[in-house]
Amino acid sequence: MNILLCSAGRRVKLVKYFKEELQKRGGKVVAADCDSSAPALYLADKAEIVPRITDPEYISHIKQICKKHNIHGVLSLIDPELSLLAEHIDEFEKENIKVIVSNKDVINICFDKFLTYTFLTSHHLPAIPTYIKMEDIIADIEKNELQFPLILKPRKGSASLGISIIHSTEELYALWKETDEWIAQPFIQGTEYGVDCYVDLVNDKTTNIFCKKKIKMRAGETDKSISVHDPALIHLIEQVLSKLNAIGPVDIDCFKTERGYIISEVNPRFGGGYLHAHEEGQNFVINILTNLAGVPNQVDIGNYSNGSVMIKFDDVLILKGIDQILNDQQLHELI
Repeated sequence: MNILLCSAGRRVKLVKYFKEELQKRGGKVVAADCDSSAPALYLADKAEIVPRITDPEYISHIKQICKKHNIHGVLSLIDPELSLLAEHIDEFEKENIKVIVSNKDVINICFDKFLTYTFLTSHHLPAIPTYIKMEDIIADIEKNELQFPLILKPRKGSASLGISIIHSTEELYALWKETDEWIAQPFIQGTEYGVDCYVDLVNDKTTNIFCKKKIKMRAGETDKSISVHDPALIHLIEQVLSKLNAIGPVDIDCFKTERGYIISEVNPRFGGGYLHAHEEGQNFVINILTNLAGVPNQVDIGNYSNGSVMIKFDDVLILKGIDQILNDQQLHELI
């Protein structure tokens, strides 16, 4: 059994997890990325340089890679690629290749922060108030239902890019963009939590929920975290997943406030903080391989130690003989 990880980027540890489990089964992990200097490429069994996902021939390249390496399962590790893969699920399945991605409706709900908000509130689930119109923002400020500071962010952004903190009406008018591309939310006072979940590919049941309190963030990813057991949070996450109908790995961000937990974001993919869950025995990699063999996983919710701390650190990889791996153009782009 061979697995293709698309847009592998810096997810070196995740590539190692797949490599470790696949070696036990006589399989290989293939990493693909448009950046020839992406570190994860050089830790996989095989590496493939591909065009950007905006290239009209991108899916054709992925299909060629699947054929070349006899791929059984495909995953993407970045948000923008999920919807693209979701559009072509049937094409891959005709070749007996499982694209491990939720359906397009689920992807759209999760990638669009306003749709996330409307989805959650329509199911009576706690969500951060989200605005897409200036008049609604001003009206709620005047009614004292909304206070500064506000967070201004891209409606379909990721990795905490493009975020501004607004402290006054003057700043709001200066920075607000009257397009469908931006949202405003209140600045939430509370502790941030991340929850790593797995929804079985065979029977659609939630099999794993791992909760952690975020201690430190870097570039939109969890840098330090502490595992927690909280039945209230687990129950809320089960409610979200039961309504969303996502599959595979799901990453959910929450805040704990004086009024309880509130959902911030839902990402239907491996989250940056998944490493903590994996090291605590919540092994979604094995789950995926088990499902690809047609076998459902056992429910293992909350089976991890309370109070364990994850800390990330930087490492270095020196590439030698890389000119034998890359073509002239790829080598030039790397240098």
